[in-house]
Amino acid sequence: MRASLLVALLLAGFSVSCASADDGSIRPEPPAETPKVTAPLPPEFAQLGEPCPASQEPPTSAAPSVWCGKDGRVGVVTVYRRTGLPEGAQKLAGSMGNVQVVIEPERVWVQHTCFYCRQFTEETGVVHLAYATDEQIMQFQRHAELENQSPLRDADAWRGAIAAWKPKQ
Repeated sequence: MRASLLVALLLAGFSVSCASADDGSIRPEPPAETPKVTAPLPPEFAQLGEPCPASQEPPTSAAPSVWCGKDGRVGVVTVYRRTGLPEGAQKLAGSMGNVQVVIEPERVWVQHTCFYCRQFTEETGVVHLAYATDEQIMQFQRHAELENQSPLRDADAWRGAIAAWKPKQ
């Protein structure tokens, strides 16, 4: 009997000490890790990251433009129209070319209107950061109206550049 009373007192004391450590404030739950999911590619972009085709056809306005990059892999695919973007597209409000950017762990999507082309051209392109050349990445940076002088080789560099972006005056 004494042993059970002693155990009950110890448990009660322990629970009181745990409860008294709480200052009564409400603490938010820690934020959940954002998943690093890469959206599935639409069929017109399916060649991205694949081995380069044996022969490269000159691009037409109807067919996607496929550009070989590093390691014999397709580094860039562009279609000459606006397409549906994956979730998380950021619109660069005030951009000259109605720019939208989606940054994924391995890829960056840039959708814009080319005002310097002979006619207004809508473009949606995807660059695979591991396979694109520095020149290809720099071209995407120009499409996104980013003025960085060196290629943005990873997703964090793109996020930083987008966060610092300001419209041209």
